[in-house]
Amino acid sequence: MTSTAKSGPVVLITGGANGMGECEAKLFAERGYTVVIADRDGERTPLVTEEIKTAGGSAEGVVIDIRDEDAFSSLIARTARDYGSLDVLVNNAAALELCALDPAAADVTSETFMETLRSDLLPAFLGCKYSLPIMVEQGKGSIVNIASVTGEAGETTLTSYGVAKAGVIQLTRMVATQYSKKGVRCNAVSPAFVLTRNNQTWTPERMANIYRRAMLTPDAVHPEKVAETVFFLGSDAAEYITGETIRVDGGLMAGSPIAADYRDWNDGLGPLGDPYPEL
Repeated sequence: MTSTAKSGPVVLITGGANGMGECEAKLFAERGYTVVIADRDGERTPLVTEEIKTAGGSAEGVVIDIRDEDAFSSLIARTARDYGSLDVLVNNAAALELCALDPAAADVTSETFMETLRSDLLPAFLGCKYSLPIMVEQGKGSIVNIASVTGEAGETTLTSYGVAKAGVIQLTRMVATQYSKKGVRCNAVSPAFVLTRNNQTWTPERMANIYRRAMLTPDAVHPEKVAETVFFLGSDAAEYITGETIRVDGGLMAGSPIAADYRDWNDGLGPLGDPYPEL
């Protein structure tokens, strides 16, 4: 950490140099927070930090592997010490590259399963574990965990990722139950397919369209909209919300599993856009 100048409340965002985390970091900075970005990406972390500063915000970027308990706990402690408080923690980071190695339960390797838990669940636990004493001593704080609808419903693949994100959701409930009376709220945001830079670059269009078809909104979710929900939960506007998992999924989980089929049927189309056969 190279600066201790504080401007407004302080937020620490893991995975804040890419995707949803980048949008979250920039939004918090725009709205007066000092932002500490913790990310393992050595190229984008300083780049996003400088973009925030150039736009007039207050930010620090720390290149770190948050799976390293000593390094992560030290960063949390230094953030609170150097800036005078830790008002919001956003446990955003996830090792999405592991999803490509994450098939159905009988086919996923034990190594992939355990590494996914270590990368996608353990850091959220560590973030909570080491920020909670600080926030309790302050008498106030908010933790926002990034979950996923894959942690709420079954998938044909992503076994390990789904279990990890289900763990994040339950961790959220446990922390909220144990610490809300002490002034620390804990909530989760559960997105579905999000139109991040990486998703738009690397996701096959057919897969993206599967999500779009199943969602109730006209398009998939933009990362800026996820950031708005994260900011709300971190702020005093959500003072009486704790232990909740809020979906930002374009209505994916709200409709019947066959709602998209019925919609297409009503429009005279089959699941892939072909004319529906006469019944």
